[in-house]
Amino acid sequence: MWEIRCRDEFGFGFKAGRQAERIYRFFLKHVTRLMGSRHRRPDEVRRRAARHLKVLSERYPAQLDRIRGLSRALGIDDLDLVCASLFASSLPGTGCTNFAAVPPATRDGKVYVSWNFDLSPLFRLLLGRIPLYVRDIPDTKPYVCMGLPVLFGIGVMNGDGLCSCVNSVGAMDGGEGLTFFELNNLAMETCSTVEEAVEVWRHNPREVVPGLAAAIIMNANSILADASGNAVVIEHSHNFMAVERASDHGGVLASANHHQFLDRALSGGADPRKEPLIAGSFARLARMWELLEMFRGSIDLNVIRIITTDHGLNYSTLEEFGIKKDPYEERVDDATICCHPWNVFRHLRRLELLEAMLELNIAMTLNNLVMDPLRCTVYVTPGRPCRKLPVPLWVGDALRMEWADRARKEIDYRPERGVRTVSRRSGIFRRPHQTRSSEAFRSLVIRAFAALDRLLAASLSEGG
Repeated sequence: MWEIRCRDEFGFGFKAGRQAERIYRFFLKHVTRLMGSRHRRPDEVRRRAARHLKVLSERYPAQLDRIRGLSRALGIDDLDLVCASLFASSLPGTGCTNFAAVPPATRDGKVYVSWNFDLSPLFRLLLGRIPLYVRDIPDTKPYVCMGLPVLFGIGVMNGDGLCSCVNSVGAMDGGEGLTFFELNNLAMETCSTVEEAVEVWRHNPREVVPGLAAAIIMNANSILADASGNAVVIEHSHNFMAVERASDHGGVLASANHHQFLDRALSGGADPRKEPLIAGSFARLARMWELLEMFRGSIDLNVIRIITTDHGLNYSTLEEFGIKKDPYEERVDDATICCHPWNVFRHLRRLELLEAMLELNIAMTLNNLVMDPLRCTVYVTPGRPCRKLPVPLWVGDALRMEWADRARKEIDYRPERGVRTVSRRSGIFRRPHQTRSSEAFRSLVIRAFAALDRLLAASLSEGG
């Protein structure tokens, strides 16, 4: 993993920009192209970014300092960085099926948070295969984060054992505030328990961009669990919020890409009758709850692997919308926990080219992450969990976890001696060194991604 240790927030942004300058410039260049292809007016985008900077100065000045540090390192105006970050957060995507398991649901008394990370495989060009890094700044809690430092990232475990994962979700109840990336980071830097984290969401304005297609990644459900065995799901729109606790469900919680506890009449959440692509989320969530109920009381790492590699179907939650499918019929797109584009060739045989491209763009599990805070470990599967084995990453020393010495005696693998700082792009993001041919190939793929993105947005908009 990449470790970024700095004396202050400005230095964090500056150091990240200097160590990964090529990937930042690559990202910013192609985001600018995507903005043009989506016909976003520069003046409107900049006005929104200026308002967001004001929100940061009032609610999250540490993030503003990081942006300024990155701006200095890259020689790019901080307003342009915020424009790119906000736009990148609003790219369509409908993936991820997650759960938390805490005592009494776990066989070994441990706390687990699992994240099946589903996005277009083209995102690997930007994020890499295992895009994790450690953030360590004095006066804040160190934590492991997934994403690109400063611009977007989700903290998955901090030094006090608070763990998190997210699901993208669409909502129509919109407004400006802190993005879910920023709410997550603020909680990871300052909180030790899920109750403290809930207050971060409750007492800050929540940025939600209205629209099921325009900004589904900008909006998210969050699962949080702490080392003491508490877990919650937070579902929110700009004006409304719902919190559900694992203690009310026997120690388990599940989440997918729609609101199950927050009234969708208030949030403007998706309806599978109007938005067919969201039907898979309802099926995945029903199957996840089915498996959690089946294994309640015996959940451990082996059972988690059974759940995260599952290809079973459960359409029970779709029946209330008048959608009835026989298990032996053609599957609903994006309907399995371990996601595959099952129907892409069927779409092609019927000359349904748009449907085939859409399924390729959304129905793909890129990684699985399992956070195990009491063992100071993050297990990462670098690919579909049904085809790849998890890689255990020891984070007890990097996060200065108080129980790290005790946890070392419980793990069944040999941790590395320490977190190694890597400054080469190929080491951090698992990408080859830049060549003329590789840059030309990446440009072609990014253009293909832009076309798929436009088709997905148009399809979802027409469906609404």
